Amino acid sequence: MKCSLRAPPWSLLVFLTLTMLAGCGTGADRFAARDTTIEYYRVFDIRTDATPAVVAQAATDGLNRNVKDAVVATPPGVEATELPGHFRMADPTSAATDSAGGGGATERNPTCEGAAWTAKAAPRVRGGDNMNIVACLFPYKSGYHLDMYAVFTKPEGGWLAWPRRVGGAVLGTPEKFTENTMLDIVRTIRATTKAQVALVEAKPNLPGTPWLEGGGAPLAATSTGTAGASKP
Repeated sequence: MKCSLRAPPWSLLVFLTLTMLAGCGTGADRFAARDTTIEYYRVFDIRTDATPAVVAQAATDGLNRNVKDAVVATPPGVEATELPGHFRMADPTSAATDSAGGGGATERNPTCEGAAWTAKAAPRVRGGDNMNIVACLFPYKSGYHLDMYAVFTKPEGGWLAWPRRVGGAVLGTPEKFTENTMLDIVRTIRATTKAQVALVEAKPNLPGTPWLEGGGAPLAATSTGTAGASKP
């Protein structure tokens, strides 16, 4: 008597797969999908005697390495201030909420009043939705402050959580795209103007000194921190 092995029906395979996946999670909402809002915030102090036009062009060149459809402006008549300017964040009471609420990520965007160069972009990036990037260059007596902000939403959890992680490891993530875009702006300014560059503030934390990598300028500054840049 011969025994033959028959492949289990597809319904059984699906049932077994769901059972194994269920065993990997904890909690009743282990398969619940959600949209999470991610924000990036960077402020750099740039010490250079280069004119606003030169620094603005370098910033544009750096931005164009990753973003091709940004709206760039260089308002006329902007004068250097005693202390660095700073962009103004949107009113939190009218800003978009996270995955629990409605609204759009663009409502979080800051304004750049007093900046000599501004850039706004809404790139389409794999793994993220509603991305918006804003950058402002503020001249002051010792150089410039470059304020940069990015916000986007990304799906998390659900049945596609594991495939998204694999795809992100291979093709990149919106977080990596955001970090590269911001760093390329700073690196291009530094390489073009031979400026001394220091990190003033960062969210999330930016370990090391990656803005000093690349380009042709010497390593001019190595300090990081969340306090304001030192004044001469």
